Amino acid sequence: MRDRYRPRIGPNTTDAELFGVLRDILKDLGDAHTALRAGKDEFARPLRPGTRPLDGLPAFMALNKRVLDLVEKHDVRKPLTTWGRGVIGYADLPGGFGYLRLAAFDGYADGGFAANAKELDRALDEIFTPDRTSRLKGLVLDVRLNFGGYDALGIQLASHLTGRPYAAYAKQARNSPSDPTRFTRALPTWVRPAAGSRYTGPIALLTSPLTISAGETFSQAMTARTPTPRRIGDATQGAFSDFLWRTLPNGWTFALPNERFLTRRGTSFDVTGIPPQDRIADTLSDEELAAGRDAAFDRALAYLRTAGGSGR
Repeated sequence: MRDRYRPRIGPNTTDAELFGVLRDILKDLGDAHTALRAGKDEFARPLRPGTRPLDGLPAFMALNKRVLDLVEKHDVRKPLTTWGRGVIGYADLPGGFGYLRLAAFDGYADGGFAANAKELDRALDEIFTPDRTSRLKGLVLDVRLNFGGYDALGIQLASHLTGRPYAAYAKQARNSPSDPTRFTRALPTWVRPAAGSRYTGPIALLTSPLTISAGETFSQAMTARTPTPRRIGDATQGAFSDFLWRTLPNGWTFALPNERFLTRRGTSFDVTGIPPQDRIADTLSDEELAAGRDAAFDRALAYLRTAGGSGR
């Protein structure tokens, strides 16, 4: 990368040209947890090559509106009940199934983590009531369009979906600037059953390359759950680490990933993303949205109908 891009920078390079070169480097690296901020207006954060391009919050919000429209017209055939400024949505489905969608693990309320956690708890308490959990045969859990947020909120959701404690993942950080094999000791993160009513039955987990960051750490936590959810859709983005922010000599700031999240077997899904068990290659594609189809949702319902419907 250095050999390719270094000749484009010289003594007369303007700030705008420098930003363009560094932005192109990040784009070629294709890691969603690298970023560059130059002042208030210039910001670059790439996605994995081949991912649907989303240039900033307006593009994300526009896609979210299209996906929500598909969900309400094709999947649940009615408006979702929502919490957290519409980021969290739920609907009961015919046959004793449920549909839960989270577009992020952030943005539910003003006031930082504590306010977001409080709103998520309120939503989950109203969704997973004793009456509903006693009759729910299966849950479609949709994080296909989830740009992340707080990892701890994903653990909070997972705690409402288990009847027993379990290790979600272990986290460690790079521990040497020169030796890429050296990491800190892996520290486990645990999911512990939430107080009150919980859902512990079969889950179909819908993911895509737009399942990013905390959406992925949540998905990884769910892979360790019992019974294990059926993963349907496409591989997640492959960006798990927190951002490590640093300042350049000219005052610009940049971020890079310096951590990895490990399964109990020591597997990391960085770069590749968490693979589905049932791959739906075009999930949430423009073609699928335009045609009003949702093959991943249809596959999820088919799975849940044969999953036995018994909680553990």
